Amino acid sequence: MKKYYLEDGSKILVDDTKPIGSGGEGSVFKLAKNPNILVKVYTERALIRMPEIEHKIKAMVQKKPGLLDYNGLTIIAWPSYVIYDENKKFIGYLMRRVQAKNQLSHVITPGLQKTKFPDITWYDRLVISINLAKVMSFIHKNDTVIGDINTSDFFVYPGFEIGVVDTDSFQVTSETKLYHCKVFTPDYTPPEVFEAKKKSSVELKRIPNHDNYGLAILIFQILMMGVHPFSARIKGIMGFDGNAINYNMEHEIFPYTTMNSNIIPPKNSMPFGFFPKQIQDLFARAFDKHNNVINRPTADEWATGLRVVKDNIKKCKKNKAHYYPNHFQKCPICAREQTKDYDYLLDYFKTISRKYVKYDTDDKEIIVDENHVYDETLAGKSYTLKNSKRLAVFFNPKMLDKYQLGTRIEALKNEKVYQKMPQYFAVPQELIMQHDKVIGYVSKRIPNLFRLQTFLKNNRLGKLKITDKVKIIVARNIASMFSSLEKYNIPIEFNQIFIDKDLNPFIPDFVFLGSEDDTTKAMVFQREDYLPQEYFYDQTYKKYLKKLEEAKEKEREIEKKRLEELRKKDLELIRSPLEKKVEKKVEKEEKVIDLKSSTTVEGFEFEKSHQAIVKEVVPKEVVVEIPMEYTFEHKAKQTIRYYLAVIIHMILHDTHPFKGTQKLAERPIPYFVEHNYFLHKESVPGVEIDEKAKLLELFPNYYQRSMKKALIVAKPEKINRTSPSEWQSVLSRLSFESKKCLDSEYHYYHQSMTKCPVCGTNDTKDHTKMRQYILENKKGAVHVLLFTNKILNHLILSSLIILMIYVLNTVSINQLEALLTQINFTEKLEIIKNFIRLDDIISFFKNAYDSIVNLYRLIFGGAA
Repeated sequence: MKKYYLEDGSKILVDDTKPIGSGGEGSVFKLAKNPNILVKVYTERALIRMPEIEHKIKAMVQKKPGLLDYNGLTIIAWPSYVIYDENKKFIGYLMRRVQAKNQLSHVITPGLQKTKFPDITWYDRLVISINLAKVMSFIHKNDTVIGDINTSDFFVYPGFEIGVVDTDSFQVTSETKLYHCKVFTPDYTPPEVFEAKKKSSVELKRIPNHDNYGLAILIFQILMMGVHPFSARIKGIMGFDGNAINYNMEHEIFPYTTMNSNIIPPKNSMPFGFFPKQIQDLFARAFDKHNNVINRPTADEWATGLRVVKDNIKKCKKNKAHYYPNHFQKCPICAREQTKDYDYLLDYFKTISRKYVKYDTDDKEIIVDENHVYDETLAGKSYTLKNSKRLAVFFNPKMLDKYQLGTRIEALKNEKVYQKMPQYFAVPQELIMQHDKVIGYVSKRIPNLFRLQTFLKNNRLGKLKITDKVKIIVARNIASMFSSLEKYNIPIEFNQIFIDKDLNPFIPDFVFLGSEDDTTKAMVFQREDYLPQEYFYDQTYKKYLKKLEEAKEKEREIEKKRLEELRKKDLELIRSPLEKKVEKKVEKEEKVIDLKSSTTVEGFEFEKSHQAIVKEVVPKEVVVEIPMEYTFEHKAKQTIRYYLAVIIHMILHDTHPFKGTQKLAERPIPYFVEHNYFLHKESVPGVEIDEKAKLLELFPNYYQRSMKKALIVAKPEKINRTSPSEWQSVLSRLSFESKKCLDSEYHYYHQSMTKCPVCGTNDTKDHTKMRQYILENKKGAVHVLLFTNKILNHLILSSLIILMIYVLNTVSINQLEALLTQINFTEKLEIIKNFIRLDDIISFFKNAYDSIVNLYRLIFGGAA
């Protein structure tokens, strides 16, 4: 037994024969007379390492939460009293004992679960998850953050109540100070906490949202029979070190919702479709990549959502221990007991899942078939309605509040301008409501779509590989769409466009558009890449006006000072003679120092040249250039035409028209737009287009003129870009004049080329080589001259060969010898031999041969 003392001097006896538990910070012992009360005693080393721990424990004792026990069970092992040794030195604290024997890890880990909880059902797992969320919610409401979420700090009672231990590591706020949580468990810590710890050694203030991340992981593991949400099978990804959990957590990739086909859930995992849609949305909000605004589900949201699943759960008819969500017609647990193959269960669950959910709208109730996602875009997912040809579009949960999508769709619902173009827009017919909040809308059914960005990146339409001619058709159809958009001043960005299997464009994310009167602004995602020259003219003029205003402000300040001086002089004149004058300190004038020589030296003079080396530079008068007055409008007709040209260029040339380098250094796109550089032509030294770009010279002259007219501003005061109807005509002609390559079924080239340039060069990134190939193989004046030159060379060479054969056959040997003698061939040959030192060359090779032979004999012996 060992004696310790409370703060008031009361003595307590602790059974120190055998600790209940021990760790790096200290050991836990039970009270001698009451085993349900425990004492945590810190080690001397821990007290030195944690100088604030005494003040933190005292603050926690003063701030006791209300939920310490529940029906006689200890729920939170919170510090109740501070304890001291006989020297009145702080050594630890006293707390109630959590009587549960099993940690949460005994439920999560399959091997331990079979031993500790052999009869646990999925219904029980729901109950544990709800109770865990309830306890965490209570802790957060007490202005406390757990910080270090892990499975060893939570205990599960036989009735599935939850107990919490190691509370002294919590982040606690007292009346005067914040006591940080200084520890964390990597598998349950959000990425923003990791980032903060990498950047600074200063402890980060934890918030409940950090705990919400760890809570979501624990709930996922409980309901998924121990599988970590970031565990996955990863193939063909650069930088992957073999630890899927670490990689996915660092890059915020949730394997169950990611579009990356190289990252898929592990083999032993349940398909994500096992969860009802509302639970899937909660997990998506918790784990999907977040930018700036973080809105993870709270503990209360988890408790509410899981309780709905529990209240509507189904029981298996074959096995009474099986419980499953009510959107299944057959028991999925039975299927999983037969096989744990994820790929098989993924397909099987689709056949047994039949979920129809009722939703309220602003008109009438609808029934949504949530068995399969019909389509998915950036804004959300769409499902079919039961017994209807319409679609229910549900907004992405993490974007709903961040971008106020509900408010936006309400404002856009009655916009008549979009109703005039049903072939491009799916206008909302009804708004889907949940708890008086707009969460989506009902629209007409649209075909399955492919995102244009993905379509070009993968070079495929579904499983079909696309050709250059298909790209021309897509560009032509987009130009046709822009003809309609231009009439109603609707600007569209590249990443908003999708295409169907017939290569027709469509804009599915209606909620990102703007209203006709601009009260609801269009959402912009790639604004910098789509700003035309007009925007920079506008900015230049605004900067000029700002400078003028600054100059006027400076003049006003000078005038103000002058008037102030005059006022002071007037006050001096009317000052009373009796008033004492304030004597001003008279500063001595600066002495002028003259260092000129007082005497002249006779006979000394510098020599003069005919012309001075450096002429005297007369400074030119600086003329301030007044920029042209310009007002940029993002809905203007010329701006929309610029968007179209950029989109066509990205489709046919594989990159942005103003993406390039200057002196081998990459510059941002706005830099080249502002300077009005046409990167396809080498007009500015050192400026080149991106190496991925398909050269403009591969296309006919009429296409080149149209592209240059659309992208480059010749006269800022009169901008006239290529119109959508002109583009339609150009692209239709280009499609008609395209030839199919004989060697590759995917290569098409214009008929002005004599050969396929891709097959001819085998390196489209080498622009110099490609330009030379185009020069030689493109029909035109240069090609005719080169071809004529080649024919003439062949004719001359053939004539010389024929002449030589003729001479050899008609002239006798004697006559040839006489001819050689006449021209002194022997003497000239000797001169040439002496000039090139033929004897020395022959001697060198003979000596080299002898040396090699001798070396061979020394090594191997015998004759070489």
